[in-house]
Amino acid sequence: MAKEDEPNVIFIGGPMGSGKSTIGKLFAWFHGYEFVEGDDYHSDEMKQKMAAGIPLTDEDRRPWLMALAALWQNNKGKRMVISCSALKKSYRDILLVSNEEATKHKVKIVLLKVDEDKLRDRLVGRAKKDPKHFASTSLLQSQLEAFELPVDELNVYVVDGNNTCLKVATDIKNLIKITTNKIEKQSKQK
Repeated sequence: MAKEDEPNVIFIGGPMGSGKSTIGKLFAWFHGYEFVEGDDYHSDEMKQKMAAGIPLTDEDRRPWLMALAALWQNNKGKRMVISCSALKKSYRDILLVSNEEATKHKVKIVLLKVDEDKLRDRLVGRAKKDPKHFASTSLLQSQLEAFELPVDELNVYVVDGNNTCLKVATDIKNLIKITTNKIEKQSKQK
């Protein structure tokens, strides 16, 4: 797939522990994208709230999601991988701005679906490696309850995140290639 056919922006989403940052960094490094840590765009107030084990509300998340959407809108054409939970359809709608805008500027969201036991194991490992990580592991249950898999959402895809990082990054690349080829065939048939 030629670079001009690849997405300009890929949001890597999923609940905490799904590997958004790890996979995002790996994918970005392999494929010449800039990686942007979405957590860096949370306000200090929201980080403190999460550290206290208090789940964020939709209203809490809105400024954060708007900032991430503005990031790609203000840098159109720049190749970025952005980590962001993107748990709900309403959140993804904010990130994509509109399906027309997202399609025009080649913005995709890839959600990592990971088994709950594996998420818990990963979070235990992260807590040991990085005890200062601001997000309390107690937030996992609320994130799983909020997580909505896409149903007929344009520009939103799901990848099995239970595999190795390299396998997941490869699966994302293959999925993007398949969907890009499918869209090209459909547009040629019109």
